[in-house]
Amino acid sequence: MIFWIMLIWIFAVTLLFQPKLSKKVLAGDGVEDYHAGIGFGILVFSLPLFFIALRSGFIDTASYIGTFNHAPTDMQLFDSFVNKTDKSYFFYALMMLFKVYISDNAQWWIAAIAIFQTALVMRTFRRYSCDMGLTVFLFMASGIVCSWMCNGIRQFIAVAVIFACTQFLIDKKWYIYVPVVLLMMGLLPITSRFGWETPPWYLCGVHQSTLVMLLGCFFIQGKAFNKRVWILAAVFVALVLTGGLDSALDTSVENTTYVKDMEYVDADTGTSWFRVIVESVPMIMAVIAHKQFKNEDTPDIINLAVNASVITSVLYIASAFTSGMYVGRLPIFTEMYNFILVPWLIKHPFKKYRQILTIVFILGYTAYFFYQVNIAWAESVYQSELLGINV
Repeated sequence: MIFWIMLIWIFAVTLLFQPKLSKKVLAGDGVEDYHAGIGFGILVFSLPLFFIALRSGFIDTASYIGTFNHAPTDMQLFDSFVNKTDKSYFFYALMMLFKVYISDNAQWWIAAIAIFQTALVMRTFRRYSCDMGLTVFLFMASGIVCSWMCNGIRQFIAVAVIFACTQFLIDKKWYIYVPVVLLMMGLLPITSRFGWETPPWYLCGVHQSTLVMLLGCFFIQGKAFNKRVWILAAVFVALVLTGGLDSALDTSVENTTYVKDMEYVDADTGTSWFRVIVESVPMIMAVIAHKQFKNEDTPDIINLAVNASVITSVLYIASAFTSGMYVGRLPIFTEMYNFILVPWLIKHPFKKYRQILTIVFILGYTAYFFYQVNIAWAESVYQSELLGINV
């Protein structure tokens, strides 16, 4: 119920306030885009952030709170605590530093993470979306708030940080972008592969799945549907068909935190085809409108988002055939660009069908949201001790 309240809030705020709190900008094809003001961004995210920040339980939330509560407050125990955690030492080091120097209340830790993630996502959506209301609605209805901001928060920290660095990727400022990716990924996947000494905690990263953006960033940058992105897609397809992806995963997770996950891969049925189909729609629409991308006026962010949609679709298809547990974690880094791409496709290449497509996407994603919340997550309970909620 709580997640439905969030979705209804986003829809209502968009309908009532986006025209008033956004600046209309005339695009080259004569279409008016919305450039959302900071007020609209804060308003549309305010209620979701409220519930996310004040939760005390939802899937892995209790585990994060438990780890925080068991973290020592004596800095002399810093190394022993960090080294006892899994190998994303940077995240757990920040957890202990927060507890020692800011607050020993786990609720403040959860709230700080929620605010940090939301601020980065909101800033990026405001900067690049031509219809932020629709972008945020699709973002919420896709289930990311449930499955990532309220559950896989450690990985989503890395996602939000890298997503916020999009302009560095567009401008090819690799000297900034790549170090940020490495900071989020950590050097353990590299040092463990060569048997080198474990690096210090501040070089051990937040989540090792960030490796996908270290590889993918060089392929998704540039013109839409460029040769590089299809080469990467072909490599993934070949790995899936030959079974090489499973072997590559076994090798890549050796001596890392995912070695335990791989023990359960054989029992994992992979990502549902329902999700694969939903996540492939933006790419299919972009393929239909491919002639549009030959236009030099196509925004750089849209070219990047189109290429990201190709990688997203390929990774989800791969996860359906292999492991939703591991491979299914990877597309979230590129999936974020779908929420920028879809509103642009509706308003520009498909502008003749804009009204009906908007309705179709709202109804379609609402149905998908129902599946996620009421079926896939039916046994998951949202809890908030401060609000007295347990539903």
